[in-house]
Amino acid sequence: MSTQSWDSPKMQPSASAPLIARRRGDRLLFSSIFIIALALAPLMVLAGAAIGFSTLLAATTVLVALVLIARWPMVGFYVVAACALLIEQDPLTVNGVVSYYLYVFYWPPQLAGLIERPIGFLLIFIFLVIICHRFAKREKLLQGGNLFWALLIFLLFVAMGVAHGLVSGGDLKIIVLEVRPFWYLFLSYLLAYNLITDKKQIRILFWFIIICAGIKSLQGTYIYLVQYHGNLTGVNEIMAHEESFFWVAVILLVVLFFIHHNYRPQLYVALLTLPTIVIALIGNQRRTDYIALLVGAIVAWAIIVQVKPRARKQLVIGMIVFLIVGAAYVLAFGSSGGGFAQPARAIMSQFRPDPRDAASNLYRTIENTDLKFTVIQNPILGMGFGKEFLQPIPLPNILVLDPYYLYIPHNTIYWVWMRLGALGYAALWFVFGSIVVRGCILAKQLRDRYLQLVAIFVVAITFMEIIAAYTDYQLFFYRNIIYLGLLVGILMKLPMLDKEKEKEEIEHAASNGVRLPTPALVGSKHP
Repeated sequence: MSTQSWDSPKMQPSASAPLIARRRGDRLLFSSIFIIALALAPLMVLAGAAIGFSTLLAATTVLVALVLIARWPMVGFYVVAACALLIEQDPLTVNGVVSYYLYVFYWPPQLAGLIERPIGFLLIFIFLVIICHRFAKREKLLQGGNLFWALLIFLLFVAMGVAHGLVSGGDLKIIVLEVRPFWYLFLSYLLAYNLITDKKQIRILFWFIIICAGIKSLQGTYIYLVQYHGNLTGVNEIMAHEESFFWVAVILLVVLFFIHHNYRPQLYVALLTLPTIVIALIGNQRRTDYIALLVGAIVAWAIIVQVKPRARKQLVIGMIVFLIVGAAYVLAFGSSGGGFAQPARAIMSQFRPDPRDAASNLYRTIENTDLKFTVIQNPILGMGFGKEFLQPIPLPNILVLDPYYLYIPHNTIYWVWMRLGALGYAALWFVFGSIVVRGCILAKQLRDRYLQLVAIFVVAITFMEIIAAYTDYQLFFYRNIIYLGLLVGILMKLPMLDKEKEKEEIEHAASNGVRLPTPALVGSKHP
């Protein structure tokens, strides 16, 4: 009788042959890249001397990224996420001087006017790569997921708004500018839904969310304490508006780690970033994001109360204590100065604003009145894109600060209502409602605690996005829209990932001779 083991190479299943061939192909690819780079090094030095080493570095980085994406499309997902989390939509200005130019969400002057931005071309390139890969494997080219039709219906109303604007005198350049965020929302959702296949990929994304927020908070802290010397007199913000949203999202994530699922590696790193996040958040002076964080935390807490019935009593008591302490903090510090009191002042400013906040509130009140008046003129189809909204009460002229202030208002919820009318506005709320309802259902159905946390986080972020969109351009910021689209795409993929984990657990238990209990059916009387 042969005593040859199954571990012998001769007895290995032939199924590993494709994997071995793929690894050989990867090694060949890396070897080829190394040899080509080595051969081109002298030419690159000469090119750098001729066109500038910063330009050469940027071109090389883009080329390497495109090659990696062509080989591994998942790299494109992380590149898009990093761009949204790290790179400003417009050049960052400190003390009236532009700090740097990173041409991701805008073009250099000589290319300005192209119909699409660099990030848009990147998204299109990634989708072409995905389609080519799947076509070669004879797989379904793209998948839509449960939110596909809701988003598509909304995009159809956006297309109607474009047509309406064009035939009624809308400016084509402004139209393209206005509809681009909705296009990015759709693309980023599809990107996440088609590329996420494993729980590890979601964890990597959340590492990006935490670490990138930490990096930007270090930058914000430096600007606040070193470049502005802690004195923000006459300064509205130290960094882009959307940075504050990413920072409060990490604070929300820390709260979820504490009250729902303690994934320690990410919790510890997030806690390390909190000091600089708080300092930068104070320096950036975005009132809306404090209120959005409060709403997001309450929403997340309410969902967890439903998801964890055994801990319901402790959670309810904790929420009551939090609300009492929070109310006391707002009453005690709502009229105080200093950074510690800023969140309290942000909430109190809704009722007793200081002169600066009162001027800001008045502007938004006039703006909302003008938007509502514009809606009334065409309540069903809206005004269409590319035209200035009407001003029965004239707004202060801020053309120097915002060249599009009469096209894209602070209140981007009303902006959609004004552009698309009641039908398109209803379609937008259908999208938001679908995300929230689906997320709440998944939070109760998922077995994996980390995936549950992700579902709760996405629902809370959606509420925060809505709150911020009422006052601070939120639906127009490309970074926020891409961020939301990626998260929602992941949300719709969670059931599949949860089932795969359950299947792996059953197979592992069966291989060890362990019989798992049959999970109770939904609605069953059995626990």
